[in-house]
Amino acid sequence: MEQNLAAIYCDRNYMPSAIEHMESLNGFGIGLLTVGSILSILTLYFAADACHNVRAQKDSKFYKANVIVILSVYPVASICSLTAIAIPRGQLLSEAVTQVFLTISLYRLYLLLLDVGRRKITETPSLILRVGPCCCWPCLPFPSLEMTDANLSWLGILALQLPIVQSLLYFINLLMAAEDPIVASEYSVYLQPFVVVSILLGLYSISITTKSLHAVAPEAKLHLKTLVSQLVLLCSKLQASIVVKGLPASGLFPCNPPLTPEVYANVTLNSLMLIEMLLLCCAARHLYYVDLEKDQEPNTSDWPKTTNLTDSTHAVNNSNGSDKQPPATTPVMTV
Repeated sequence: MEQNLAAIYCDRNYMPSAIEHMESLNGFGIGLLTVGSILSILTLYFAADACHNVRAQKDSKFYKANVIVILSVYPVASICSLTAIAIPRGQLLSEAVTQVFLTISLYRLYLLLLDVGRRKITETPSLILRVGPCCCWPCLPFPSLEMTDANLSWLGILALQLPIVQSLLYFINLLMAAEDPIVASEYSVYLQPFVVVSILLGLYSISITTKSLHAVAPEAKLHLKTLVSQLVLLCSKLQASIVVKGLPASGLFPCNPPLTPEVYANVTLNSLMLIEMLLLCCAARHLYYVDLEKDQEPNTSDWPKTTNLTDSTHAVNNSNGSDKQPPATTPVMTV
């Protein structure tokens, strides 16, 4: 009988306050916040330790700035998830901060890939266009392109639109939620196609860059560095769609006012995010960490600086004993 009354009086759009939320969860809520705080502190510690190591490396300032922004996304996402657990009404704002910071870090990742590739590559690579999500269309005609300035400019535009478009869409969503949460939940579905297209285009440009540079410079581990950043997007978007949208509709979570199935789903999602951000932060720390005692070759090239991606020199046989000048190299690509 009580379950039937709860189902009748359960307002699925109601979001409890922080006090109501903690009082309803009782000891479980306190324990969850305690464990979540420990996980966030550990994530922050590992990210800070990795950033300290990066700053001490003998590398360019541009490289260090990119890596620090990329590593900072893990503690930011972890702290936002912990805040959303403590304050349920801040869920949308926490998601917005996480996604905006994540898209900025993904653009920084694109710049990092070009920066590392500029040093490693000795010949002009070809752009590998058959990557996800377009790799799922085998009959799609892909032209044969080289990594030139013109082609890289298009990839840069696709990567740059990601933080711009996502920030704009979340700003609109936050305005609708401030006006009326019900309006935001009903009309935000019309923004989803723009969100999906923007994410796919941004990931496509990063995937092309990663695949093309990894084929000629596998020792740089660019595919792993890209993976640990893309997994944050996978956890925060795809996992959120499954947990927040799918599980409440399946009837897995109960309705115990003021706690609705949507509130239980948000708590579950944010708890998973805390664990996942800690694991991904440890993986990213391992990828970007350098033994400072062995880091003896500084990279004096700083960004932005016009530098040929390929600067190959050709040996000339001196058969008559006279010095001959090597042929002038033509800039293949400038970054």
